[in-house]
Amino acid sequence: MLNLEKVARQIKEEGLYTFIYNEMKEIAGKGELSEKEVLHLLKEEPKFLQDYKTLNTQSEISNIQIAQQEIFDTDSAECKELKETINRNRKELIKLEPYESKPDSMLYAVWIGSATIFLIFVIHNLIVLYTFWYENYPLLVYTSYMVVCVLGYVYYRKRIKDHIRKYLLFKQIEKETKELIKKGIEEGYLSRSKIYE
Repeated sequence: MLNLEKVARQIKEEGLYTFIYNEMKEIAGKGELSEKEVLHLLKEEPKFLQDYKTLNTQSEISNIQIAQQEIFDTDSAECKELKETINRNRKELIKLEPYESKPDSMLYAVWIGSATIFLIFVIHNLIVLYTFWYENYPLLVYTSYMVVCVLGYVYYRKRIKDHIRKYLLFKQIEKETKELIKKGIEEGYLSRSKIYE
């Protein structure tokens, strides 16, 4: 939910996005680009928009640029309902923003796998230091390691499913919000200048 004109202006003017701007200049083969040229490249090359979103996420800047819609007493009932829905969706989108992209299975595998290995290491050290279980109950010890591995895998699958569910919910709300904004502009309930922050 980005205002592409704002994105183009930020890429051209703000130092945070210099590497994206330099890549754009390289592709265009020019020393400097106008905002319109930057906007054109954003629409032509989805990689630049993805780089912008990634950089914002890493810098803890929101990619949800929809403004809170002000509701007036003079608004019609339909207009008020539309604005309230957009405001509600905006809050949900901000809450679900970490799930804006599909789950990175490797990321989950690495951190859950690391926690599982660490847990096995702790169990191993406790058993070696404080008991004689390796000598007396080796099957129990190795079974406990297997249980930890299975639990780690089950948790990994749960996290991936949860991420996919929230990703699909994010996409659904995003689509609904775009349709509401389009309808609001067509009906005259919203002005283009006040949709985005």
